[in-house]
Amino acid sequence: MTTNQDDQAAGPAYRAFISYSHQDKVVASWLHKELERYRLPKKLIGKDTSLGAVPARLSPIFRDQDELPASGNLGHELQDALARSLFLIVICSPASAVSKWVNEEIRQFKVIHGADRVLALVVDGVPNAKPGAKQQECFAPALKFVVAADGTLTDEPSEPIAADLRKSADGKKLAKFKLISGLTGLRLDDLVQREAARRIRILVQISVASVLAAIFSVGLAIYANEQRLEANTQREIAEQESATARAVSDFLVSIFERANSLDENPNAITARSILDRGSQRITDELADQPLVQSRLSATIARAYNNLGLFNQAIDIVDSTLATSGVENSAAYLIKAEALHRKGELELSMAAAKHAQNLVELEHLGETTRVAAKKRADIARIQAVIHYQLGQHDAGLVAFGNALKELESVPEPNKVEIANTLQNRALLLSDAGEMVWAANDLARAKELVLASVGDQDILLGQIALAQAQVNFLSGNLEPALDQIKNAIAVLQRILENDNPTLADAYSMLGQIQHALGDLDQAKTALTQAVSIYTKAYAGRHYLSGIAEVYLGLIAGDQKDLVGALAHFEEAKLHYDVSYGEIHANHGDLLVNRATVLAAAGDIESAERDCKSGMDILNATLGNKAAFTQQLQAVCDELQNK
Repeated sequence: MTTNQDDQAAGPAYRAFISYSHQDKVVASWLHKELERYRLPKKLIGKDTSLGAVPARLSPIFRDQDELPASGNLGHELQDALARSLFLIVICSPASAVSKWVNEEIRQFKVIHGADRVLALVVDGVPNAKPGAKQQECFAPALKFVVAADGTLTDEPSEPIAADLRKSADGKKLAKFKLISGLTGLRLDDLVQREAARRIRILVQISVASVLAAIFSVGLAIYANEQRLEANTQREIAEQESATARAVSDFLVSIFERANSLDENPNAITARSILDRGSQRITDELADQPLVQSRLSATIARAYNNLGLFNQAIDIVDSTLATSGVENSAAYLIKAEALHRKGELELSMAAAKHAQNLVELEHLGETTRVAAKKRADIARIQAVIHYQLGQHDAGLVAFGNALKELESVPEPNKVEIANTLQNRALLLSDAGEMVWAANDLARAKELVLASVGDQDILLGQIALAQAQVNFLSGNLEPALDQIKNAIAVLQRILENDNPTLADAYSMLGQIQHALGDLDQAKTALTQAVSIYTKAYAGRHYLSGIAEVYLGLIAGDQKDLVGALAHFEEAKLHYDVSYGEIHANHGDLLVNRATVLAAAGDIESAERDCKSGMDILNATLGNKAAFTQQLQAVCDELQNK
């Protein structure tokens, strides 16, 4: 083994050997210092590369002026340093290209380590210059051409890895990182991004300090001026809001003042008659106050909604917009709710989206309680519409947005959060996520009890939702107890013809049907349909759901004609509400198939099952829990 081979066996002593002409010593000195003091990013230290684990530092770097005594030839010390260096960095310039020492260092290094470990840093001149510009050549011959194993320089071109220090090319920073990339085996992008992140952190710290200093020095003056401007702005807003509020209040009071026994029979004065009178007066008497008109239309529309007068709510919003020209997000949200309650889901979604756009214009960038409440209300109704359209994923996203808005303000409204959780639980239960649904309902109940006690309508709605979750989970006895509790709560608060009470009767009928109490189930479901028909002034998808169960009951009672009539009624309700094919159309067909199969009409049953499953797969997808549940029903029919 030769002396050089002995040195190689000892392992590299230097990360790199810098080869340069002494005319380029300033650059060589700069590069030496930059490389030795560079610290690799912590997250990259120890990372495995083709060169092994990434070190924390690149030192030591060999530079002959510092490491070797002056000598007239390439002696043993220099050969030893070349042999024990992992890389050779050649500083390329016209001066180094004609230096016999630089050329010899490159030649010997290539013989020992190969050309792949040679890195070039261009500082001047032209690489591979044309014959007529040889004086500009910056690559030494041993760098330009392949060196054979015996050290002979061939005429085969070599392609060294090169970085260019000049501003017109890579510049100092990028050139340095290119060399570090070569010395470590790391990707250049990783190094550059880490450095950028480090500089940003430093700049942020400096900027924060500078900004704080600037704020301190001029803050009082700015603050005083801003306070003056803000006070003027807020005073103008307050005056306008106060005037509007007074006008709205005076108008509402005047509605009731005119409803007196001198003008009409006091027994004939109703909330409906007062609202109708107010609606007419908005158009007739407030033509010169469009903002007041708009606010009042929202107030009266909300009252109509609460009375179940959905067409009237929609009409006043539309007519007031036509006369006032003012678009009010609150009014559009109420219109969306009215359309939703009517079962006109696509129109409801369109109104909700328009309300959403108006809110963003009215409360641009605001995070106030009012803005958050409006955004949450819109997201919540959008979520419910998505749920009823069978769009479970979109519904969950919208419910999440609603909760985020409600919880974003100090001292959030617990009842609003509970209402949103209760609605989300219904969607989760439909999607087969019973545990999550139960968790939402348990939290909702806690919030309601902690905030308003046990006499709130929401508590009844939560009990109704809990009954639905248990019903869908097959826990019928707990479901029956919960739905009876829900009805008891709702009956204490609501009129007997309220559609929310009909929801509870419909669920009661479904549970009783599952328990085999057919007559009681039929009574409850018939009562639900009656209330829905009156409340919604005609057909509605909720009536359709109840009609499906009435069809199943008729089938269980061997009344095929009656069953098919109920199923046909259900389809008509769905057609009117949805306006297109919906998952509930598929559910209807599968349920009708079970009745037909029980009556012995297997061919029709199989046809309905196939059609129903086609609809469910197209609307909900074959992975939905509801789809898989009904597919199992169809599979069982085919196996009989």
